[in-house]
Amino acid sequence: MALRGSRVVLGSLLARRFQTVTTTLTVAIAVGLLLTILSMRDATRQTLERGAGNMHLVVSAEPSPLVSVLNSVFHAGTPSRAMTWLQVQQLQRDPRVAYALPIQQGDSFENYPVMAVEPDFFELFSPDAAYDPERDEERGRWKITEGRRLEGRFEVVLGSRVARETGLRVGDEIQLTCGLAGAGFVHQGFSYEVVGVLELSGTPHDRVIFSDLASGWIIHAQDKRDRESGGAAGRVGEDDLSAADRLVTGVYLRGVVREGRQASSAVAELASELRRNPSLTVASPAAEIDTLFRIVSRVDRLLIAVAFVVLVSGAVSIMLALYSAGQMRRREIATFRVLGASRGRIVGWVLAEAILLGAAGAVVGVGMSVLGGLAVSWGLRVQLGLVVEPAVSPAAFGMVGIAAVALAALAGVAPAILAYRTPVAEHLRPLG
Repeated sequence: MALRGSRVVLGSLLARRFQTVTTTLTVAIAVGLLLTILSMRDATRQTLERGAGNMHLVVSAEPSPLVSVLNSVFHAGTPSRAMTWLQVQQLQRDPRVAYALPIQQGDSFENYPVMAVEPDFFELFSPDAAYDPERDEERGRWKITEGRRLEGRFEVVLGSRVARETGLRVGDEIQLTCGLAGAGFVHQGFSYEVVGVLELSGTPHDRVIFSDLASGWIIHAQDKRDRESGGAAGRVGEDDLSAADRLVTGVYLRGVVREGRQASSAVAELASELRRNPSLTVASPAAEIDTLFRIVSRVDRLLIAVAFVVLVSGAVSIMLALYSAGQMRRREIATFRVLGASRGRIVGWVLAEAILLGAAGAVVGVGMSVLGGLAVSWGLRVQLGLVVEPAVSPAAFGMVGIAAVALAALAGVAPAILAYRTPVAEHLRPLG
């Protein structure tokens, strides 16, 4: 009897293929939209928090703290202003500072940003926020999957995504482009050797090419002197660099912390002092990420509300489809009653149709959310340079799926009541 019931339910859905498909798609779109929003929100926050790593502050000359964090940490754009080397040295000499790591950005290779750093960058800064360079020995450190770290001039280490997507390997040579690829000129005459590839960190740094800082100063000093001399300047070396050549676009800064703690009481005091200098912008990555998500959350809430409205409209579509089908199948229902089907069984069949429609919509919606997540991830990478891997918790999948099925079951109540009340004698009279 149970098999017969399933045949009745499936036969009814297949007999109305167009309505079944359109109703399922309506539910699927709502589920897909909800899951895409939830997955990208969670994944973006996790990516941003990992990218900030164990630094406490970013010091730069950018126009605002948020822009400073987006450009210096997440490589969303090219910094527009520079700091002097004297300012960097002052930070490094401060007893409240555990590390002050200078970075220089502005070059690229095939659309991958290049960040010039000093060799101890990989010893002190880590994508792991809990990493303490003074106490941790291995956990949280950058790992090299091929080759070695930076040691000399005109060397580069590739982020994992760069190596995977470009096919570059240790021993290859590249030339950097000033600015974004396609928008700037190539630094002719200076080739960098690939000496290492970093392990995947799941952060925006995976799509970065790390070069050494002094080489960055040399190639830019060469370009400047060639322009000023009409191409007659000789080869610039490290000893030829002036104070004006030694510029950086930002500093990753970590305050001295007590053992077992991540926060530093001296950082707030230091940040307050630095903010009195109008030429500097001091940003806390954690605070700027919170600011960014407060802005984004307003849009999130609006999109989630829209998705719920679409989900409710899908439930209404299920109700209308089943109610309309019930009106046309009243003679068929009366026949089932005569053949022995109870009113309760008829009600169960109608509710089963509604639940199947909701469940099918939820399954298709999960597939849509995967495609939607990949599309949004691609857009963030292309437009903002942020690498976000879409991921949603099983709890969110379950919650949205259960909500879709529950709404569908609720939508089946009215058609089920219609079927329950169908008078047998009235609908079994001969037609015509």
